[in-house]
Amino acid sequence: MNAYDLWFEVPDGIADHPRRPAAQARPAGPADGWIGSAGPGIDPTTWPRGTQTGLPMFHGITLLLPPEFRRRGPDLPAVAFFQGEGQFAAPRGVDDPDDPFVVDLARAVDHPHLARRVDIIDGEFALVRLTQDEYDAGPTPPPADPRGPGTHGPDDEGPNAWDTQEPTRRVWLLGRPDLNAGHVPVDALDAASTPGFVTPFDDGFHLLPWAQALAPSHLGGTAFPIQALQPGFTPYYLELDELPGMNFGSGSAQVDLESDAFDWAC
Repeated sequence: MNAYDLWFEVPDGIADHPRRPAAQARPAGPADGWIGSAGPGIDPTTWPRGTQTGLPMFHGITLLLPPEFRRRGPDLPAVAFFQGEGQFAAPRGVDDPDDPFVVDLARAVDHPHLARRVDIIDGEFALVRLTQDEYDAGPTPPPADPRGPGTHGPDDEGPNAWDTQEPTRRVWLLGRPDLNAGHVPVDALDAASTPGFVTPFDDGFHLLPWAQALAPSHLGGTAFPIQALQPGFTPYYLELDELPGMNFGSGSAQVDLESDAFDWAC
């Protein structure tokens, strides 16, 4: 099994984070996904919504997965990851049936391959598994914003598709020279004592040379959570450094593509 680093389009090349300067030229081959407000080519009524506010979630990233990471079979080769309302989201009051937002929300339905994720402070996220056609149809804008001036604003400290705008940037998956590709991710404190796992740290808890070359966002391999790694992760996981428009408190998130494991920390 292989692991893959995520490299992001920046001016003059690609970088291992979209806010860093180019480290190498753009690959000649097609991209493997994108980041930014524009999402996959799904029916607008199935764009993930917050369960409390009803606001559409912010699209963080869409990826066309390598075959070994397509854990729901070849018919669902891609995924999109969204972040929505934050910890202060409150249920809406009595809805006005003539409010354009309410009318629009009433049309919303769950995508057939939607998997919701909730963090320990009740922030909402969504993982949507995509068909090849849905991937190929993107990037596409979020659903049209029907809100009247000053209505249904974001007061929950989470991003949403209408009030958080980020440009589309392409993403490439490049081979990750990771000695732990194919291994279940292991917490740093347990790395040295886990059979088959190669610790990325020396005795002074500094990264070893092979680990220094690893990108912060990646599919599989060695995890670098900001705090303790939660249980339940498999080798088939996505680790994301905080991307533009998302809010991990300047930290990182881990999203498993086979199990329901999910966490972020700062």
